[in-house]
Amino acid sequence: MCVLVLLILLVNRLALPSFDIANEFAKKICCRYLMIKAVPGRHTQYTSVTMSEFIGCFTFILIVISSFLLTNCSLQRESKNKQPHIVLIIADDLGWNDVSFHGSVQIPTPNIDALAYSGVILNRHYVQPTCTPSRAALLTGKYPIRYGLQGTPIIAGQPLSLSSKEKILPQYLQDLGYSTHLVGKWHLGAYKKQFTPTKRGFDSHFGYWNGFISYRNSTHSTTLMSGKDARRGFERVGNEMIDRYATDIFTEEAHKVIESCKHQEKPMFLMISHLAVHTGVPGPNLLEVSNNTYNDIRFNYIQNKERRLYAGMLTSLDDSVGSVIKSLDNNGMLENSIVLFISDNGAPADDPIWGYENSGSNWPLRGEKGAVLEGGVRGVAAIWSPWIKKKHRISENLFHITDWLPTLYTAAGGNFEDLGQIDGIDQWKSLTETSKHMRSIILINIDEIRGEEALIFNQWKAVKSNRTSDIAYYLKYSGDPGNLGPDYNMPNVAESLAGLHLSRINCLVSKEDCMDTLTTYTLFENVRSQAKVDTKCTERISDYNPNKHYECFDSYCLFDIQQDPCEYRNIAKTNQQALNMTIDMLEQFKKEMIKQVNPEIDPKANPSYFDGYWETWMEHSGSNYLIVNTYLTLFMSLLYFF
Repeated sequence: MCVLVLLILLVNRLALPSFDIANEFAKKICCRYLMIKAVPGRHTQYTSVTMSEFIGCFTFILIVISSFLLTNCSLQRESKNKQPHIVLIIADDLGWNDVSFHGSVQIPTPNIDALAYSGVILNRHYVQPTCTPSRAALLTGKYPIRYGLQGTPIIAGQPLSLSSKEKILPQYLQDLGYSTHLVGKWHLGAYKKQFTPTKRGFDSHFGYWNGFISYRNSTHSTTLMSGKDARRGFERVGNEMIDRYATDIFTEEAHKVIESCKHQEKPMFLMISHLAVHTGVPGPNLLEVSNNTYNDIRFNYIQNKERRLYAGMLTSLDDSVGSVIKSLDNNGMLENSIVLFISDNGAPADDPIWGYENSGSNWPLRGEKGAVLEGGVRGVAAIWSPWIKKKHRISENLFHITDWLPTLYTAAGGNFEDLGQIDGIDQWKSLTETSKHMRSIILINIDEIRGEEALIFNQWKAVKSNRTSDIAYYLKYSGDPGNLGPDYNMPNVAESLAGLHLSRINCLVSKEDCMDTLTTYTLFENVRSQAKVDTKCTERISDYNPNKHYECFDSYCLFDIQQDPCEYRNIAKTNQQALNMTIDMLEQFKKEMIKQVNPEIDPKANPSYFDGYWETWMEHSGSNYLIVNTYLTLFMSLLYFF
């Protein structure tokens, strides 16, 4: 009977999660003589068996382990010969302190944590201060100053977009034979069809074109205009999102893409650009959760109502990450995938000007969304893949969001030299083989209109800001420290959907990753302790004053960002040589910069002209628009005569 079972398992190449589980599986089915209890300090107990039972059991275990080894070798050969599937998950406006792998216990994020612990945490991953610039940098591999998108995000109704002259990541991957799919947010311009996702390299898109929507009805509103923003390609699908929670809808769409791609010969690139944890439409439902009653019970220890709602939004996002990883595994794709999770910028913890405050936390970093300080641009990032040889670690190498285009292009089998003149650096080898110091300079940003600029050179960071009312509040320390909450629950992380499925694949690839429960917990806890930055911010935390020690309005500040990640001590006066070097670099970038063009909002973009939908208005005259214009012309003519 045992031999028959094993033959079936061998034929189907059943991938058992670890040697320990394989052994336990064998013991439970055939080896009645062996009773092992994992209780420290106790002796192993045996019962008497017949010789035939012993031989049968011994043979069973050998075959199970042999099957495991054959599967392991086969998996590694297949991974080396295949282009990997690439899944890029983007969180919108997620704060540094909002993932529990950075040390907070307030909002558990077990799936995101499991992804981080199972792969590599990028602890010095830099993004742009706001949405549009970050997404443009990600997809072009170039700093936004190269094409004039370094300022505020594109506002709905602005005739502005990422230039179609800029070749972007999905187009490069299509050249390598990939099918390319976007679920969720675009936010790179949509005043003409040529600037929308399916005209810019994505084979499919389900989501929205502008910066955010309501979580329950796909409405996008500006100060003067409001309309639905929900598309499947160019098809209007607002009705599909009524009274359904956006995070759940985007997760379902991701499942559909994965299902549709599993039998294709082409590798898959799936970019899931979530609405969460951005605010919804300004108003009474600025922050929305899937179930208010359950959310209040689950997070009853969080006193602040908005922070409690934020916790629910983040929990749905975390569930989505686990669900997507499970779907990849169930469809036989996870064993040949790269899964990347990043945030586009810091959280707008305090936003009295624009009104998009989401109660996120960048603690203990200074600044928030919109600022060139660490709280605005030091983003959450983690990557997992069976191709990464050394997992369960922290990378302190400098990494910029522009690096993902060349890094993923190389991982997909492309040649870096084919990418031409870009700012991104291929860091695939540094991720997979732990090589160090691929990058020494990062231009954080130069916003010539708002008067903000920052640059990192090795451990030095030069910063200069403009003393104006619209950015002063970005320069404070804000956000919940996250110290009050339940004890950190490592078993929940290991047993989350992401934890279970990633550990299964890790074990198949390397026997070193086949760990018992206690070893797993210890390893994960060690990684978590290294991901925290608050140990270097004790001086700042003990002397908390939101307006103290900021001298960067009238002259450049200089910070040693490795020793002072909270940007508390301005050391410009005592390190003049380092300051001069960084300023010289900034001046060179200014000479190369394309200045911003910020056109006025076009009233012809009003969704009321297009049956209540945001549209590619510059080339599309809606029926209502024609009717209104006709009546307006007649009215003006009558006024002329009277």
